Amino acid sequence: MPSKLEFATPEGRVLLSIDDTQFMAYDAGELAMRSTRDFVERMQSIGFDELAQTYARLLAQNKVSVMELREAREDAEAWLANREEDSVIADRIMPRLDELRETITRTQADMRENVERLAALAAACDCALRQIPGYRPPLRSQR
Repeated sequence: MPSKLEFATPEGRVLLSIDDTQFMAYDAGELAMRSTRDFVERMQSIGFDELAQTYARLLAQNKVSVMELREAREDAEAWLANREEDSVIADRIMPRLDELRETITRTQADMRENVERLAALAAACDCALRQIPGYRPPLRSQR
């Protein structure tokens, strides 16, 4: 079996070790779910820095948006509890919520695009591995 594979991916032609190709094909998604830091480090070592950094940045932006939504809800609840005028909510909360809505929409679209790129890369790696005569995916991928 060859120790490195050169093949086309949606990200361009790559030359990867069998281990790195298997990681991309079968394990990258699971690692991304468990540890963003480990995922980014491994992706950087393979040469997919931009893809990994984008994933981490979008994930962080999503978490910040969730925190901001909670803060806006708490502010609205506090103003309602104090029977503040409706204009306070309209003037202060609604613009924040509109801005957050736009940020979340943009982040989700960018995240979807990034995950689709990762999935296409994983599929290309799987296809390249399956071109090796007698190759069988590792058992851990057949859950």
